Amino acid sequence: MKLPKELGSLQDLKTREQQAFQKMALWHDLLDDCYEYFLPNRNLFDDFATGQKKMDRIFDSTAIEAIQQGASKLQENIAPIWGNWATFAPSVSVLNMLESGDYDVSEEEIRANLEQQASIVFDYINRSNFGTQFFEHALDLLIGTGTLRIDEDEDENMPIIFNAIPQKGIAFEEGPHGSIETHWRRFTVKARNLKRMWKGFKPSESIKSKIENQPDAEVEISEGVVYMPKSKTYYGCVWVTSEDRISWMQDFGASSPWVTGRYSKVAGEIRGRGPAVQALPDVRSLNKVKEFVLQKAAIDLSGMYTATDDGVTNPYNIVISPGVVIPVGSNNSSNPSIQRLDTGTNLQLAQFEMNELQNSIKRALFNDLRDPTGPVRSATEIAIDSRELAKRIGSAFGRLQTEVLVPILKRVVYILTRRGLLQPIQLDGRDIEIKFLSPLAKAQDGEDIINVQQAVQFVLQNAGPDQAKIGFKLEDFGTWVAAKTGMPAELVRSDTEKAQIIQAGAEAAQQGLPTSQPPVQGQ
Repeated sequence: MKLPKELGSLQDLKTREQQAFQKMALWHDLLDDCYEYFLPNRNLFDDFATGQKKMDRIFDSTAIEAIQQGASKLQENIAPIWGNWATFAPSVSVLNMLESGDYDVSEEEIRANLEQQASIVFDYINRSNFGTQFFEHALDLLIGTGTLRIDEDEDENMPIIFNAIPQKGIAFEEGPHGSIETHWRRFTVKARNLKRMWKGFKPSESIKSKIENQPDAEVEISEGVVYMPKSKTYYGCVWVTSEDRISWMQDFGASSPWVTGRYSKVAGEIRGRGPAVQALPDVRSLNKVKEFVLQKAAIDLSGMYTATDDGVTNPYNIVISPGVVIPVGSNNSSNPSIQRLDTGTNLQLAQFEMNELQNSIKRALFNDLRDPTGPVRSATEIAIDSRELAKRIGSAFGRLQTEVLVPILKRVVYILTRRGLLQPIQLDGRDIEIKFLSPLAKAQDGEDIINVQQAVQFVLQNAGPDQAKIGFKLEDFGTWVAAKTGMPAELVRSDTEKAQIIQAGAEAAQQGLPTSQPPVQGQ
């Protein structure tokens, strides 16, 4: 199978893949520790075989429970299940063109159409496996880096499939501005599934023999989705790792099936660091303290003894257990053959330290906020929690929007448009922009509303209503708030309707009739 010229040769791809995985290897120890303490059952970096116990070295489950709740809270606030956490809106350039009269349609018609398109997008997202897979994605994000694979399925009702891919076996390449452009993956596939996973897969003779004669044999596969900036195209390539031939290739156009987000990023590093990394020292300490406490409890329960080798008592054969008879040379209290030691340790200090460490871990993973899986909360409680979470996450939320949420929507729109299930729309271009409606986004918009409200109130109280009318477009305040809060377009009055109401108020005022609508400055 011939590669496009701009991709280079297969050897070029193998060299890039090798270099990417070499950078990945530098993170092995850190990721192994993080996944061992926080997500032991999702840890593929250790040496455990499939089906083996992975929690024998864990003595405290606080970190495991904390990251589960943290992922639930993260999902609830940035991409809630069964909710439209974003909509489409006309860009500033479109609004300017509307004001200049370059469009024949009104702003309200454009907004209503875009909202309808967004509803179609989220209808397909919500009927897919997005909820379950995004939760696993959120678990990885809290450690630092999470990767989603978004593929197209033949099912008309569920044309989109999401898969949260474990970080073991994945490597990346960044573009010139720090965004992840190219993905590499190494993993094993049963021979029988090769042609099912990649339609048009062309095996070599040896692989064809395995498919026919050893269908359950594991085949190591290398997969790359490589971005070519010249053509602005993503190319998918698959080859058997041990072979020097391409077995499958696809032009993905401008839409990559891979979405990788990083919670936060240190300059010069390609992978992300999440709150779990920050809490790792506390988790290690807590695990060690809990181990010592359990050892102390075992000693207190079973006892610790000294024994004299008096020819009768063999200290190496003594077993302390209920009902056991131990032969001794002397039961004299002043000189017994066996005597219990008093450990005399006070566990209060250890318990205090454990509580402090547990609380620190829970705070790092947002567990001190109300549990989203707990009792039903009021709208006010949800808003308060979202504002608090927005303060803690800070710039991380902006990165998650850019690296996770926007690419997800772009990929879904691409698939639905290609399948004829959605009208062609352009995201992040001149015409369309994404307006996020998640609780965390609303919390940030709520801060903007509060700031504007305080400014208007200050002018009203200190300068009077006339100056407020001169200084602010009070007639547009309601529309602006509606846009900030994501109010449906059908509930917002159009400019024509507002003008009619203002005109009616002005006429009523001229005639001396009562009116609740004050005339606007200049009317």
